[in-house]
Amino acid sequence: MSAQVIVPTHNGYGWTSEEPNQITREWLRFLDRGCERPLRALDIGAGWGVATIPGLQTRATIIANDLDKVHLQAIHDKAVELGLEDRLETAAGRFPFDFPFAELDAIHSSNMLHFLRGEEIVLGARLMHKWLRRGGKVFIQVGTIFAGHITRLLPIFEERRRNGILWAGETDQAKEFVMNEFSDATPAFMNYLDAPPLISAFEAAGFRTERAHYYTRTGCPKPFICDGREHFGIILEK
Repeated sequence: MSAQVIVPTHNGYGWTSEEPNQITREWLRFLDRGCERPLRALDIGAGWGVATIPGLQTRATIIANDLDKVHLQAIHDKAVELGLEDRLETAAGRFPFDFPFAELDAIHSSNMLHFLRGEEIVLGARLMHKWLRRGGKVFIQVGTIFAGHITRLLPIFEERRRNGILWAGETDQAKEFVMNEFSDATPAFMNYLDAPPLISAFEAAGFRTERAHYYTRTGCPKPFICDGREHFGIILEK
């Protein structure tokens, strides 16, 4: 992955890409499906808008959520530049939180849930279910414990899982486990994920899993690449 498409976040929570990943592209196809009415969707952890801006370029109204108001202002400025600001809403704040969302058609969250503790993901799954219309869908991508830059944590993860710990990738020493070149962009706490806890949390909240799979995401940095399980995507329906 070239330096030109590695984009640091303003809030110190990792980095983003200029190119939509596989799950984001699935979300965009859903928004652009040509239904009778424009859809209303939420982008959680929107960053600099790699998913929000193309989402606005469909007929959908997009609510961009992020911790950082600098990110949201940048998204707004880009939307104004493109003449799309009438269908953009912003919501600053930390997910999960009981924002006053309702009757959403779709929710997108890319590379955000692994910053949350397990109980926060469980709460977040319940809130997403509450916010969606029946038939609405959730599109999620997360980084996994199998990525090449975090291999030092993998033996600990495997031991925890053998001992019955579901959220086995939680650590408050993430900076000590990642490759040195990624330490500055990694917060102290991370929750390196795999399929079982995510599927369990969202199905317990009432979702039906439409598709769930591991893959190497579009634009993945070379140090991350290991065995094709560096990222996990899940599409769910209410």
